[in-house]
Amino acid sequence: MPRLLALEWDGREARVAVARTRGSDIVVEHAFVVDLELGGGQTPAESEVGKRVAAALAARNLGRTETLVAIGRTSIELRQLALPPSPVEELPELVRFQALRQFTTISEDWPIDFVHVDAGDSESLHVIAAAISPDLVRQIQGTCESADQTAKRLVLRPFAAASLLHRRDKDRQPPCTLMVDLLAEEVDLTVMVDNQVAMMRTVRSSIGNGAEAQSRALLGEIRRTIAAAQNQLSGHRVERIVICGDGSDQSTLKALVEDKLTCKVELFSPFSDVQVEGELAESKPEHPGRFAPLLGMLADEAAGAAHGIDFLHPRERPTPPSPWRNRGLYIGLGVAVCAVVAMVLVVSGMNMDAEIADLQEESQALEKTVDKAKKKSDDVNRVEDFLRTDYAWLDELKELSDTMPPADDVILTQLNMIAIPSGGQIALDGYTMESSQIEDVQRALRSGGRRVVPKGGGVDPRRNEYRWQFKELIVLPLRTDLTANVAKPTAVTVAPELETPAEAVQEVPAKDAPRTEPPVDAPAQDPPVIEPSDLEAAALNKPVNELAPVEAPIQDPPTTEPPVSKADSPDEPAGKPAAADGSSQDAPATELPTVEVPASEDPLKSDPPASTSP
Repeated sequence: MPRLLALEWDGREARVAVARTRGSDIVVEHAFVVDLELGGGQTPAESEVGKRVAAALAARNLGRTETLVAIGRTSIELRQLALPPSPVEELPELVRFQALRQFTTISEDWPIDFVHVDAGDSESLHVIAAAISPDLVRQIQGTCESADQTAKRLVLRPFAAASLLHRRDKDRQPPCTLMVDLLAEEVDLTVMVDNQVAMMRTVRSSIGNGAEAQSRALLGEIRRTIAAAQNQLSGHRVERIVICGDGSDQSTLKALVEDKLTCKVELFSPFSDVQVEGELAESKPEHPGRFAPLLGMLADEAAGAAHGIDFLHPRERPTPPSPWRNRGLYIGLGVAVCAVVAMVLVVSGMNMDAEIADLQEESQALEKTVDKAKKKSDDVNRVEDFLRTDYAWLDELKELSDTMPPADDVILTQLNMIAIPSGGQIALDGYTMESSQIEDVQRALRSGGRRVVPKGGGVDPRRNEYRWQFKELIVLPLRTDLTANVAKPTAVTVAPELETPAEAVQEVPAKDAPRTEPPVDAPAQDPPVIEPSDLEAAALNKPVNELAPVEAPIQDPPTTEPPVSKADSPDEPAGKPAAADGSSQDAPATELPTVEVPASEDPLKSDPPASTSP
């Protein structure tokens, strides 16, 4: 199995962790500390650090392997940048451009890496950008070479420790957390929001002042970090404090923080969530909390996860694929496609003539069918055109009779019913006794949604009683109920003789009306053909000779004889009894007799023109 080595050092010690990968997990084999103190407060040279680490690895029979190096916050330039919203692939160039403007000591050759943070601002994109000196990078690589190792990663230490805590809390949603990692010379204070690093600080630890003094000094730094996080993170407040360690060295700090702050305090042992074997399973290092960054780097590398900040592999703009990379494949694919297309064209060309011949024969065979269908379609269209103007004139006449004012107030002298392609029209002339009764006539004619067009009128000095003349044109819309039975039996009201006494009018039910048959030898007589008047021709905007006459004009009523009494007319049905003084009592309002008209046998045949006689 591949073996990984994680390394970190400061002025006092070097910390080393060695693990084997098992799938995406790690098994920690070694975790130890290499003393680097020279006495008198002197710091060993980088080459001396590498030699001491190499000796410690040789003592444990560990050879050259891939090395992950952690670096602290105090060795780099770090700043939070606010950028305009932009595509992800353009962020590396945008971050470098902004960092060169805002960082004071960096130059073009400094490696710059960054991570995105959620600051709660939808109008800007916030990132944490970190830069390191190229000289420091070469110095770290030289130390690894002197230790007979090759540096593969150079990871910012707070991100590595935060990654290990995130793996422990991945199944829950922790609140805003402050992670405290007590190292040999420094203390990392890392604020995490939604398991992501949002802010970090590194302070020097107080050495030799006792645990109580160190805890009180660190409590002040914790308070300042909490206040800074609340100001920079859009109101996020630290609700939990996690101290790295098993509690042996952190008990004093934990008790002081719980007493002075209201946040929840937890202890986090880095080795509690990783597999260990060998002597490490029985005896952990003296300060296990200091190995959190090393174990975090090993876990991320084994899982193939991206490290937060890696100065040896900073984020860069994706390299566009080369257009000549697969040139041979594209050429071969093009040739194959051309060959297939040519073959398809040849085969289709060979069969084209035969297909055209078959289609021509099929077209000729279908011409007769098409002609028959077209003829049928024309016949249907003609029938439909006829039905749209085939009005039931008897029904229209009945409706006029029902809606018109009483016969004592209005008389009609002429009535024409005409069907034209645009619809039906009824032209009527008549007289009323008073001018106000003309409005009653127009109102009655408009019933049922008809459109009435006045055509003139006035006072006729030749008449005595019915002196007010009116002329109206009723416009009927095209029929839409083409399937309706237009020849349905209809009761038709026939106007009685005008100025006839009420005693002479008798009601005859439609079912009892006698039906007279013409003689067998007698030839069939057509209804009288009456040409429409010039008034109707002008109203319809057509010449007179083009209008189809459908109705005979109503003539002025003739003078009638006095009514015959019931005693003198044995054929009449019994009426009302005579009055006590022997005089005949007048009948009430005259009711019009109804006559049943039989339905036509063929609804598509046109009815003969309707005609009424006075």
